[in-house]
Amino acid sequence: MEILLFPPVAFAVSLLFVMGLAALLSPLAAKPARVPGSAKHQPYGCGEEVPEDNAKAIPDYQGFFPFAIFFTLLHVAGLMLATWSFNPISAGIELAAGYIAAVAVILAILFVG
Repeated sequence: MEILLFPPVAFAVSLLFVMGLAALLSPLAAKPARVPGSAKHQPYGCGEEVPEDNAKAIPDYQGFFPFAIFFTLLHVAGLMLATWSFNPISAGIELAAGYIAAVAVILAILFVG
């Protein structure tokens, strides 16, 4: 019975259970309504008609990446410093100082550049 606690086996059992439950309950699901005049692949923007020349939007992620890197850096830095503080002698002060210096340089690059 301990084999059920092995993560791949537990995942497979859970997946099979959910698939069986979905197959069993799918006849009870609501059927989508067919609305005349509506095309399935037309662009949709808050219920308004989108002109054909504006139909393809080009996403801009340039403002996102600095925040993502900042978020990742601060959380990894916090995790490393928090776990280092449990036993600072084992890692050595040079390693911690180097890590703090690297985090400071990367944050300076993010804020200045």
